[in-house]
Amino acid sequence: MPLTAKRAGVAIPLVLTFLLSIDAGGQIETVRIGRGGNAWQSMELVAAGAQVTADSLLPAGFKANENIVAAVRWVDVGTGPDEFIPEGGARVWARVADGQPNNILVDGNPNTSTGERFQIPGQSQNGRIFVFDLGASFPVERIAFFPNPTDSTAFLRAYEIRVSDGRSFGTDERPIYETLARVEVSNEVRTEADFPRQLVRYIRLETLEPNPFDIAEIEVFGRGFVPRAQYVSNFIDFPGGGLRNFGRLTVHATRVSTEPEVIAADPVQAVFQVRAGNDTSPESYFQIDLETGSETEISEAAYQNLIDRERTARYDAENWSAWSNPVTIDSTGLYEISLDFLPMPMPFFQFRFSFEGTATDVIRIDALEFSHSSPLAQETRAEVALVGDPFPQAGVATVATGQPATLEYALAADLSGDEGFDGLRIATPGTAQLESVSIGDDREQVAVDSVFVDDSGMSLFFPSRRITAESNATLFVRFTATPLRYTTLFQGWLLDSVGAVPQRVAPGDATNLLGTNSVVVFGSLGDPLGRFELESSVVTPNGDGRNDDLALQYDLVFLIEPAQVGITMHDLAGRVVHTLLQEEQAAGRYLATWTGAHKLPPGHYIVRLRVETQTRAFERLRIVAVSY
Repeated sequence: MPLTAKRAGVAIPLVLTFLLSIDAGGQIETVRIGRGGNAWQSMELVAAGAQVTADSLLPAGFKANENIVAAVRWVDVGTGPDEFIPEGGARVWARVADGQPNNILVDGNPNTSTGERFQIPGQSQNGRIFVFDLGASFPVERIAFFPNPTDSTAFLRAYEIRVSDGRSFGTDERPIYETLARVEVSNEVRTEADFPRQLVRYIRLETLEPNPFDIAEIEVFGRGFVPRAQYVSNFIDFPGGGLRNFGRLTVHATRVSTEPEVIAADPVQAVFQVRAGNDTSPESYFQIDLETGSETEISEAAYQNLIDRERTARYDAENWSAWSNPVTIDSTGLYEISLDFLPMPMPFFQFRFSFEGTATDVIRIDALEFSHSSPLAQETRAEVALVGDPFPQAGVATVATGQPATLEYALAADLSGDEGFDGLRIATPGTAQLESVSIGDDREQVAVDSVFVDDSGMSLFFPSRRITAESNATLFVRFTATPLRYTTLFQGWLLDSVGAVPQRVAPGDATNLLGTNSVVVFGSLGDPLGRFELESSVVTPNGDGRNDDLALQYDLVFLIEPAQVGITMHDLAGRVVHTLLQEEQAAGRYLATWTGAHKLPPGHYIVRLRVETQTRAFERLRIVAVSY
């Protein structure tokens, strides 16, 4: 089911005693982060340019006299990092292979400095380079540096300052710098470079003289919010360390502005994504044999000890889901998504926010909350086939697109202990019709206690025949549906009427009575226009509430990409009297209503539905009478 939104270093796995709330059934638990729950800092794995407090998460903001250096988390990386582009924690390094620490330049203590490191007699100090990576792009308007106050004569008398916004990189993936200041002679003990506010991530300071010098601190100042920031949570484990199913997630957000009377021209939003996995390493690491080119999987620690040409890393798609489709948060409100698209059950959960804003406007995340529960089954497998063709030659069920087809959905679940379920939801294209439910190879009929059908699927509940470890067998569901696309996915979820979140069903070999091992159904090629019906062939727009308007229902089938759809009304001479619709539409089931019949004189009219694909145009015509 697609992800939808509704307004209303080595990572160490994080195991927390969550602030939980439990529903009346005692199975669904809720984790809350932010206001009224766990502190945002306790969940943090990466925070680049973000201001993280117990109650809120937002892009960092500064006043003119606030030192940005003191607000970020610094790492001393020696002579230089391996990667420049990824945003994250702040880093400082010097082009000096002497093994001395560099973080004394950003520790906020003026009494710790480079000291005698660059004051060796007879050694030229010309061309020393220091680089400061703030970890994200900050609005900066002043940069300052100074020596230890106990030796004010050892200040830098000639230097060049270059900066990069962190968004421009060369072919070598290193920052592209612009010169901010070049000073050949200076008599200032405290150096301050003032300039119009601009985005700065990298600061490059180079000495231009051979004389000894000392640097105690570098300070960076600017006003406003960081326009781009990132927050990535740690790998969230749950009490007991067991597998979990994930339910619904809500995000409480507030748009913050320092100049509310000014409308921001650039986008102001936070983009939210989630994923789930089996371990605390979403990457797989490999050592490359330089002679044969073969790869051997190794640990992350071993990977870090190899040079680039001896190693490679890939996303571990076997144990981790991909990051979900992005959900955009762009204003104050409550945003809600269902997590039923995630593979389940899984022991780890992770989320991330990417912020975009301006120096005056950003989105603040106040709280995040999601529900989870124990698995209904350890493993699930489902497959679907056309009734009468259980072993299709192509290995996948194929039906006539736009025509009703009777399908059989087989479900097998591995259960143990107290696990079990008493319901099943199957996603269908439009309204489906349930035919029967049976269990086991002997097809024992199951009495369904309730059925709920809507345009996106059907939900079946059978608490009187609950599936448990003792009563477990393959479940067979027969139903009639009308596939509208070339590929239709009949995704399923286990349900529990007594209080657990739905569990997504994985495709696989559920029974030897069907031979598809898939929940995908293919459609046949053909005319993209399926059903085209008028609710009534006579319209009587006299205001009595009956047949005042004309309702048209139509199906667009087998459209690989959206097509131009037009609905027009014509008189019997062929002249257009009204255009009801003219837009691009994808495959699906549609309803259009014409409310302007009262503007026409009595008589017969032609309703034309036209679909223009890349190859040709298709039309359907219907006659409607207007009578008073």
